[in-house]
Amino acid sequence: MKWFPVLLLALTPGCAWLGARGRDLGDVVRVEGSVGVGLQAHANAGELLHLGFGSSRRWSAGWAYGIPTNERRVEDHLPLSFVQSLMEPDAAALHSLKIGGKDDYAKHRCYAVAPCTFDSGSIRKPTMQFWDIEAGFMLLAVGAEIGFNPAELVDFILGVFGLDIADDDTEEGRARRRLWVPASPDPRSSR
Repeated sequence: MKWFPVLLLALTPGCAWLGARGRDLGDVVRVEGSVGVGLQAHANAGELLHLGFGSSRRWSAGWAYGIPTNERRVEDHLPLSFVQSLMEPDAAALHSLKIGGKDDYAKHRCYAVAPCTFDSGSIRKPTMQFWDIEAGFMLLAVGAEIGFNPAELVDFILGVFGLDIADDDTEEGRARRRLWVPASPDPRSSR
């Protein structure tokens, strides 16, 4: 019984390691539900490919790669996004996503199927979220979105051996995690 405090101290780092592995495993998936109005389906292969059809205005909540979500979203895909681009030259011709309130929102827009080459807006995906593979739908009043992040799976596996490529095993690292980050200014806009 007198060895119990020593044993407890010896196991404490293992508990922190185990907790970090559990959080890393939770970072691998996205599961969200939505209520609102719309008819839409989409599939994303990270920021390399966005395909979708339809439009929706919805409130979404769930779990997205280790981050609880609860937000208002307005998402437009073809053909509505193309019609909007004819009326408003700054509108995206392929895909647009607004997150937030009516007047205070962040925006992501894609002009091509490969948005990493031709996107704009006030937000972009951070490095670890660049690889998200996602599919979602909105059918009249309800919707869902699921996703898988292979980069976070690699972070989980390497974490077993003490490597943390996402830099999120500490409390400070977890606090820095985001699904979206502010987009860097477009150098073309300063001309």
